[in-house]
Amino acid sequence: MYHLNSPFFKIPESHVISLSQKEPNLIKFGLEQFRKLFSGSIRFTFQLGEDSTYFMDGEGLELLKKYYGGQLPKTPSLNQIRSHLDEADKRYLAEKRPNQISVEDDLAFYYFHKSAMQVILTEVKQNDLKRVMIALSPQDRVTSSLRRPFKKGARKLGGSSRSDEVHVGNVTGLGELFLKMLYEIEDSILRDSQNSSQGLIQWDDTPSLIGKVVNIQDFFTSNPYGVIGEHRPKMWLDDTSMLKGQWRRGQEIVLQREIRIDPLWCYTSGLYLAEGRTNKSVLFSMFKKTSSNLSLQFTSSENNSLELMLRVLHRLFLPEDCLTFWKVKVGSQYFPELVVIGLKNAVPMLRGGESGDGKLRTMEISLAVKKWALEVAPILNSYADKYSHVEPTGAGVPRIDFSASSTLCKWYFPLLMYAVFSNTVSNPRDEFRA
Repeated sequence: MYHLNSPFFKIPESHVISLSQKEPNLIKFGLEQFRKLFSGSIRFTFQLGEDSTYFMDGEGLELLKKYYGGQLPKTPSLNQIRSHLDEADKRYLAEKRPNQISVEDDLAFYYFHKSAMQVILTEVKQNDLKRVMIALSPQDRVTSSLRRPFKKGARKLGGSSRSDEVHVGNVTGLGELFLKMLYEIEDSILRDSQNSSQGLIQWDDTPSLIGKVVNIQDFFTSNPYGVIGEHRPKMWLDDTSMLKGQWRRGQEIVLQREIRIDPLWCYTSGLYLAEGRTNKSVLFSMFKKTSSNLSLQFTSSENNSLELMLRVLHRLFLPEDCLTFWKVKVGSQYFPELVVIGLKNAVPMLRGGESGDGKLRTMEISLAVKKWALEVAPILNSYADKYSHVEPTGAGVPRIDFSASSTLCKWYFPLLMYAVFSNTVSNPRDEFRA
């Protein structure tokens, strides 16, 4: 039986698989899986990217001062640093962004301090890897990349839009085969079929009948993964033989009495670790200390991913508890489409938030986008009344973001982590590194 629970993946390019993940524990786990899958000739390149705005104030500025010995040297004018501007520089100078006072000064800062900022980011990444004891081979590399100020994500001085990438090289043709396997696995799970559509994947049985059955009450009573902080929940059966549970200072919730850790559960566990909006470091630390920052949010532009995530939540919770609200997030390069929708409805595009990347204030545009979203993701039709708003933000294609009550987190996340790590980590309190 194929059993996939790798927590992240992206499309391979020219025999290189690119992964996007920030949490060092997940990076370590992913590397172990790739070393099992591919030969020993593969190489890893770890890259930390950042908007250079990060170094203009706050923590980043302090790191830059420390690099220079405590005093930041004065940045010369742009024409002194850059006598010849390339096409990317010219495009940058022609762009205007919120909170950006002088594009010339920002570009001068970028070029003057670029090498120093790259050294700092490389050291940060190296320290991240050392913290979780990732040993680098001679062919592995750690690098960094700098974006021009305010180019992506960051909206204020000192703001961050950190991105962590791992590139796996020398995978040869197996990289394309690996991607194909992922699509075939998803297809077979989505259809709950023993065979994928093109026959690459064949399970031992129907996917929903494969895997270990977990008694929910036993799990949260005695399993090492069923502890959050120093506490376990109270659990009891109600009059309908459904299970009820309540964490300390939490709300009571209705649960299914058992779940099966089947291919659907394993696949979506990895999918949530890759695309879920929960702070991943919190998932690793929650076994040792209770956190108030737990949230259950998932973002995707594909109906299949949304359907699988909602399907697995239905396995554990009542359907009406699985989704509190959903919205559509639209990247800046698609703002013109929002403006055109407004023009068709004779309304302006009104944006909220200090930087204009908050809740869209024009109801007519939000309702028009809702219709589009339900066509793209029909799985949300049963939750159509839970639609909230459009959110112009950051970059990227329009995608759907749904949120569930934080009450679900302490029940779902321990089982998610158990599905991914229980075969390699017996006690998360002792073995996960902060």
